[in-house]
Amino acid sequence: MFTVVHPQNSQTLWAPVKVSETIYTGSIIGVDTAAPTAGVIPFPVAAGAANVTNLDVPWGVVIGNNNVTGNVVYNSTYKTEYITAGNEASAYGTTTQFQGAEGPMAGMEFAMVQYIPITAETVLRGPIFNAAYGTAPTVLTVTTGSGADGLDFVSNANESTTVANFATMYCRTGANMGQYRIVQNASSTSFQNTPAFKAAIAVGDTFVVVNGLRPYGMSRAYIDSEGMYIDNNAELTANYLLIDVVRLDLSEAGNEYVEFRFNPVNFMPTVRADTDTT
Repeated sequence: MFTVVHPQNSQTLWAPVKVSETIYTGSIIGVDTAAPTAGVIPFPVAAGAANVTNLDVPWGVVIGNNNVTGNVVYNSTYKTEYITAGNEASAYGTTTQFQGAEGPMAGMEFAMVQYIPITAETVLRGPIFNAAYGTAPTVLTVTTGSGADGLDFVSNANESTTVANFATMYCRTGANMGQYRIVQNASSTSFQNTPAFKAAIAVGDTFVVVNGLRPYGMSRAYIDSEGMYIDNNAELTANYLLIDVVRLDLSEAGNEYVEFRFNPVNFMPTVRADTDTT
């Protein structure tokens, strides 16, 4: 799930959940800009470069909900609690008990979530998975090494094709263990790095490659439909978000993560015209 590393707001807020939506604790939420309704939703997936088609604005990270004790529900896939809002008519005459919400809407007696607001300065931490929550990025085993120059290798296929200069490789085992490099080319099996590694890349060395993410600076990312993780399976040539990476840690299989801010362009839906990141 996503967590807030450096918040820019000391307060937490409450918002109702859009009718019939399910929201998990730890998810990024937004407001549906295409069809505005009452209530928040899981942050919609990116559509277009820099999400220029959807133009959704990230709103917050969920830290709780107003399910009464005894009605709390847990999801074993995402390993967190969640709440599901009733349909449009369900609030009328409801006997469902809600508790704990604060603020002007605390008495509305409907499914609500508590969240930390997101701004362009908020630093978030998000896990990196391969197409499904809990599935680690593919481990790449070198089949053709670099020779004597520490440049380039060939391996089994990664889950996505890298975007040139918008991907990062990390050496897990071998003489270069612990080192990061930018991937210079677009491929899923043959990876060119810059600068050279300190030692030759040998057959049998292992790496992990994450697409879209640089070790720091403006990067590309695709967040899943429930707003719970960065999806390394996504091809990032047409549909992606722009984020600013401040820390990328690929050292532990299954616990790869990125700390980032949403690039300010995500908060300017009406002027998102220039989306070139090359």
